Amino acid sequence: MTGSLGSGPEARALLRDRLVAAGHQIDSGLPGIYGRSAAYEAVAMGIIEAARARVEPGADPVRWYFPPLMSRETFERTDYLESFPNLTGVVDVFDGGDAEHAELLATRESGADWAGRLTPSQATLVPATCHNVYRHFTGVLPAPVRLDALGTCFRHEPSADPMRMVTFRIHEEIYLGTEDGALDHRDRWLAITRELMTDLGLVVEVDVANDPFFGRAGRILARGQREDALKFEVLTHVYDDAPTAIASGNAHRTHFGVNFGITLPDGEPAHSSCSGIGVERTANALFARHGMDLGSWPAQVRTLLGV
Repeated sequence: MTGSLGSGPEARALLRDRLVAAGHQIDSGLPGIYGRSAAYEAVAMGIIEAARARVEPGADPVRWYFPPLMSRETFERTDYLESFPNLTGVVDVFDGGDAEHAELLATRESGADWAGRLTPSQATLVPATCHNVYRHFTGVLPAPVRLDALGTCFRHEPSADPMRMVTFRIHEEIYLGTEDGALDHRDRWLAITRELMTDLGLVVEVDVANDPFFGRAGRILARGQREDALKFEVLTHVYDDAPTAIASGNAHRTHFGVNFGITLPDGEPAHSSCSGIGVERTANALFARHGMDLGSWPAQVRTLLGV
């Protein structure tokens, strides 16, 4: 196992530089956006498959895979814009003709911001994998639903810290149904995830948490979320000064049931919950813990990941 990375900005830069020097992450020229080596991708997919292998016997949830884009209409129904405008990303496109194209090129040649001549499309970047799911269950939910979903996500918080990327994947186990079922699903998968991370050689703890809601009203929401223990995080110490969340379990109550018109047979809004693993965060934590050479990792970890 590797030694301590230390603390502060230097520790974040050190981990980034080690991952890039080893070829596991490929620098894009922008902070928080990286390509990946074949070895890195093998670890990432191994994390996902190791989690899936822990689904209880007899349960076989539907598996969905989502791209990094979603419709703006769906995005707006999640209320993400109200809570996290600072993390939001939209897709702008060119939709003009020859005259507009000439103006676009002239703007670029002048050194001005040519992107201002683009038009917002009907697509936004996906902030959380589960946000792509709920629109498919509008109406009466005859029985609880469980899904296994993997998606590429985006949050506008560029950083030199490779544990805080702009674009990344979240693997989620999602539940739609009753209040008790949603809470049981969250708690059960938190326990499963904690055990998985421990088996991978990480030292972890679970603690109540809150989302970084925006603004003054957001601070009230965050306090309520924490007081009601709706969100828990699985934390590990990659750096000495603060733990990093590599997974979380969230109870949404009826938020998505109401926003997407999902009801139970008795007419009440459906509850939902999800348990998500940050794939790249977990992979980076493993490289920080076990070193950049996969061949030197503990045999039981490599076997669990299938690498």
